[in-house]
Amino acid sequence: MFIVLPFPGKVRLSKYNLLPFNFVSGIDKSITMKKLFLVSFIFVLIFSSCEEKELKLPASVTLQFDMEDFSVEDNSKAGQGFFIDRAYFVMNTLELDGIREQGDDYFFSRAFNTPVQAEMHTGNASEEITFDIPQGVYKKIELNLSLGDNEHPSIWLEGTFERGPFDNIPVLFQYTLKEEISVRAENRNGERQIILKKDTPASATIKLNVPFMFQLLNAGQIRNAESYPVEGEDILIINKDKNTEIFNLLATRLDKSLQVVFE
Repeated sequence: MFIVLPFPGKVRLSKYNLLPFNFVSGIDKSITMKKLFLVSFIFVLIFSSCEEKELKLPASVTLQFDMEDFSVEDNSKAGQGFFIDRAYFVMNTLELDGIREQGDDYFFSRAFNTPVQAEMHTGNASEEITFDIPQGVYKKIELNLSLGDNEHPSIWLEGTFERGPFDNIPVLFQYTLKEEISVRAENRNGERQIILKKDTPASATIKLNVPFMFQLLNAGQIRNAESYPVEGEDILIINKDKNTEIFNLLATRLDKSLQVVFE
């Protein structure tokens, strides 16, 4: 222990003031950093909570139906053509499986008490189908469709076959088998990323691409197909029992002919 006696203009030192100034300053800085950390932590918790609530807010989606017509003309014989311009669709259950870039994945299933029947060429359906899905950026949305029942075909198409001038007969394609089809949804630009917002109602359109379905069918096959009398009228019927070669060709492309577009 030592004591320096005061002299004019000198600093008095003792064992009580030998602590360096930087030590006291460091304590203040440590306390300040702890306060900043605590404030930052609370801010992160509040922000995360708000973000979590935002990701749970619902976006409204309406299911719609559409189709793309198909036509082929036999240029080798005047007046011959084949047209499909009407399509009907029967759905028993609808499942949606969504994966978001942020937030939990989302899944829901809806079974309809009465199968939904839709006219894809008009967009009309036996009931309006709407559902809520959490908003966010989805990197994948897949719709699983259960089609057909014991009383209704899954899908049937109607059109006209022009065998010659003033000789037109109806065309009927029937897919009577029950079918489970999974379709990966896209946005209007054909991209897989789909953005849904709570204040922006969206539509999901199930579309039948008939040209793709009939892409491998040629005019010769159509011309050689059999027609069958139904109530006194000849009809070109395509199903698992009639014109089976054409049916099998079309049936194998059915699942790839359905598209789901979010807008």
